[in-house]
Amino acid sequence: SVSVAIIIDDRELKSATARRLYELGCGLDSRRLRVGDYVLSDRCCVERKNAEDLEASIMDGRLFSQAVELCENYSAPLLAVVGSNFSRLNPKAVRGSLSSLAVDFRIPTFTFDFEEELADFLFALAYREQVSKGRMPRLQTAKKEEALQDRQRLVVESLPSVGPVSARALLEKFGSVQA
Repeated sequence: SVSVAIIIDDRELKSATARRLYELGCGLDSRRLRVGDYVLSDRCCVERKNAEDLEASIMDGRLFSQAVELCENYSAPLLAVVGSNFSRLNPKAVRGSLSSLAVDFRIPTFTFDFEEELADFLFALAYREQVSKGRMPRLQTAKKEEALQDRQRLVVESLPSVGPVSARALLEKFGSVQA
């Protein structure tokens, strides 16, 4: 049998997703990841969120800074959302944020009802990347300064009533998306 390996953030190890991956025979290389939660190949990294965490990430701006990091480090990043019990944000705000991820960052979002479904998806995608495409999981750490500036500008432009000129001015004044 062909083995598949996934680099998994150590904070995900006790999850039902990790248990299911183990049951599927997936090799799990546990590390503290700076970017994402599951590294499936040299180009594919998955950020996993439950519905509550997605809402919190949208509200505090973390979602877009994570998107910048994913795009800086991986050419095929994905967002996986487990559950759909959104209670704190208007559904339009969630849709708007996911639309921005898809269009501005080219990060597709996949939704799952259960952790085990996510695990099956991760295993199939890792198999595709590693066995079919010959791409092994590898942590990426390359930074491209110009691309980072562009992505930061896109994040700020995605805010209501902020265009390219205002985004540049805000970034010059504050220095970063988070600030």
